[in-house]
Amino acid sequence: MRPLNLLKKEEYGLKNPFTLMSYVTPVMAITTAIISIAMDPWHEVRASHFFDSPAHILRSILLMLLGGALAFFMVLTEYVLVSVTSAVTVTIAGIVKEAVTILVAVLFFNDPFTWLKGFGLATIIFGVSLFNLYKYHRFKKDRHSKHVDPNPHSSNGASKYVIIDDDIEDLDDTG
Repeated sequence: MRPLNLLKKEEYGLKNPFTLMSYVTPVMAITTAIISIAMDPWHEVRASHFFDSPAHILRSILLMLLGGALAFFMVLTEYVLVSVTSAVTVTIAGIVKEAVTILVAVLFFNDPFTWLKGFGLATIIFGVSLFNLYKYHRFKKDRHSKHVDPNPHSSNGASKYVIIDDDIEDLDDTG
């Protein structure tokens, strides 16, 4: 039996990304607010130059709205990716994003490149390479067993590409 995939179950009504986000966003906001109240130095906000004049207040509010809009579209994009592919694929993409973030910090913002960052990058590259090698071998095996037309522009117009196989999706749906 195939594990439950909440995004694909019609009876939960989560096929629409805005419905899902209306359930998830309040929980995320409350959790973030609690952590922020506990961890952030709120007493420094009044002394900050970000709120010392009306122009700075307006700029700070616009930057917060821009960040909120970016976060909204990132969650929307993640929903679409998970519903079309699987959470494993999104996780792999997130891991690659972290590697790029480390490289940008080191190359453009003069962040020191430590042995720990190097080990992390090597681990990321190794793990993503193994995942892609597995997917490639699975794709070749499935293609040969199903005799898939290698031409994606064949007469029926349907794409023959596989984004991720069912075995990885099953692993993804269990956790």
